[in-house]
Amino acid sequence: MRRLTYAALKEGDGGILRQAPERVLQFGEGNFLRGFADDFIDRMNERAGFYGRVVVVPPASAGKAGRINAQQGLYQLCLRGKQNGALVEERRMIRCISRALDVFADWDELLRTACQPELRFVISNTTEAGIVYDPACRWDDRPPASFPAKLTRLLWERWRSGVSGWVLLPCELIADNGAVLREYVLRHAADWGLEEAFRHWLETENHFCSTLVDRIVTGYPKQWAAQLDEENGYADALLDTAEPFGLWVIEAPEALAEEFPAPQTGLPVKFVSDHHPYKEQKVRILNGGHTAMVPAAFLAGHDIVRTCMEDPAVRAFLEGALYEEIIPTLSLPREDCEAFARAVEERFANPYIDHRLLDIALNSVSKWRARVLPSVRAYPAGGGRLPVRLTFSFAALAAFYTQGMRNGVPYPVRDDAAVMGFFRQTKGLAPEALIRALAARTDFWGEDLNALPGFVPAAGRALERIRACGMAAALARCQEEAGL
Repeated sequence: MRRLTYAALKEGDGGILRQAPERVLQFGEGNFLRGFADDFIDRMNERAGFYGRVVVVPPASAGKAGRINAQQGLYQLCLRGKQNGALVEERRMIRCISRALDVFADWDELLRTACQPELRFVISNTTEAGIVYDPACRWDDRPPASFPAKLTRLLWERWRSGVSGWVLLPCELIADNGAVLREYVLRHAADWGLEEAFRHWLETENHFCSTLVDRIVTGYPKQWAAQLDEENGYADALLDTAEPFGLWVIEAPEALAEEFPAPQTGLPVKFVSDHHPYKEQKVRILNGGHTAMVPAAFLAGHDIVRTCMEDPAVRAFLEGALYEEIIPTLSLPREDCEAFARAVEERFANPYIDHRLLDIALNSVSKWRARVLPSVRAYPAGGGRLPVRLTFSFAALAAFYTQGMRNGVPYPVRDDAAVMGFFRQTKGLAPEALIRALAARTDFWGEDLNALPGFVPAAGRALERIRACGMAAALARCQEEAGL
């Protein structure tokens, strides 16, 4: 079967867009950016006259640039899931990628590309480990090892050529990604003794924007790909799949939205003065909802997120936690948070994604601290009583780590050595004694949770019911208590 190219699409030279300038330099060729940022850029070309193409740079070589170039940057994106109460299945041909450059073989070409006047935006997703400071990197490495060091060299070349600075949109999942990237670039500039004028240009003519990204991109659909290729009449090795929901929050001056016109075209991109409230919303509602629900749902017999949403008891527990105990603690307007929570429920119910609970449960102790504990801390100040469901989730967490069996079948629990050692040593304790000991681990929580009024006795009673009656009955009792 022939490969996907413009010829296979019978589009000749690809039309006017293939003459468009390269306006975006993208570090990362993986499923996420192709199913997220490139989707939005492609739609901006269609709807807003953005008229720009993307140069893709795989952070590591391994022939990835060749795979993209072999298809002339073309690939299909399939968005599948629930949105606004309806099932969505949309297939699009993404045409915005012009070419890919191998960071090793094409380093000189990449340096030249960085100096193109029309190139204005840099997008990256080099994984959480990509934005690191590596003092071993040198200016004359070909290329420097780390992404910030590569970027520093490219920025220097651009400065020397006399063209304008860049708008940098890192998508790595680290806190304040734009600020951290800026710090590391400035450190490399200082380490290498680069010109003071260059460092001033770095700080005044470039926008390092912290961002929040949110979309589940499931990647190449192995079970479905052969059928789709047969229907199309060509082979698409870059086929990508994702959910229809998306959110890109960019902390930047509003004027930049004129240059990157996604909001004006109805795309889920927000330019804001402070991205932190949106991160708080995502972490506490989406991630916190997962972490609060998963141990209880798994011990109640579920294996994937979607079936949890079909269980009235588990769904009621989740909705109560979201709307009554988490949303009241957030700083964004309640109506915005409720809209986000409704979208989260649809995403959890996506019939095309089998999200395993045991995968989400990995390292649940640190996740509970980051995602759930802030809502527990904030809740009494707003309501004067404990958040019943979030308190129950602490007991369910303890049950998940100590029970080890479900319906007579062992299940894996994975966490770091200190956490696993604690639960091995305390497995035989009575419920409240276990909860008290767990709550006292300041190395787990950053504080002694015994100091939270009423928290340990309430969680202890919940764990006692879980052990005595089973998770389903304990969940029902939790809902009754929450309604009192």
